[in-house]
Amino acid sequence: MSLGLHLVLSLFAGVLVNYLADVLPQTRRLSRPEWWPPKAKSLKHYIAHNRVLYVGLGSLMIGYFLSTIQLEAWPIWQLALIFIFFGVVVVIDIEHRAILHPVSAVGALLFAWIGILRHGVLPTLAGGLAGFFVLLLLYWFGDYFGAWLARRRGQPWEETALGFGDVNLAGVIGLLLGWPAILGGLMLSAIFGGVYSLGYIAYMLARRRYQLFAAIPYGPFLVLGALLLIILRATQGTAL
Repeated sequence: MSLGLHLVLSLFAGVLVNYLADVLPQTRRLSRPEWWPPKAKSLKHYIAHNRVLYVGLGSLMIGYFLSTIQLEAWPIWQLALIFIFFGVVVVIDIEHRAILHPVSAVGALLFAWIGILRHGVLPTLAGGLAGFFVLLLLYWFGDYFGAWLARRRGQPWEETALGFGDVNLAGVIGLLLGWPAILGGLMLSAIFGGVYSLGYIAYMLARRRYQLFAAIPYGPFLVLGALLLIILRATQGTAL
């Protein structure tokens, strides 16, 4: 596919991600965003202050990157759906600290379809179950450990390090990657999340603003691990 077509499709995907990340947290359905119909002042304000610029630029960069590597094992329509879904998840999780259940449900249907086409039924279902239950165990452990540590410090316990939306997302990603590739995806996400967390803690300690139970969205790291695994295995000629 030509570079120009990659960029056009990527820009369209960026616009769609921007729209979905606007309306879904508010209405949980496709609806008219607050900034539409555009008026001169509101549209200018939207472009200047909203995420549309960095989502659009990021999409163009992804499109250019995809045009320079060999991903023949993945049809373009599959890659487009994967990147749009992941883009919506990442933007909403960063901005709202939430992975919406309706978004995960749509992702489960979408990735089950793609997964079955690529791996067959059993590896797809096994990957989904493995992703879900591995994160579920980590969710339970984090909740127990956090509550125990909060009691020892005499602090209130409000939320786990992992949310249940992360558990759902891991199951959805497992459907896409299949078994046993989901284990590699989860390992990569743990590495990325751990490195970021250490850097974040060091930064906040240096500014003397660190809080013990500060929430860090984990969805982007699950997505990053899955995408990196897809790209690495596709460029090496190994299909998931």
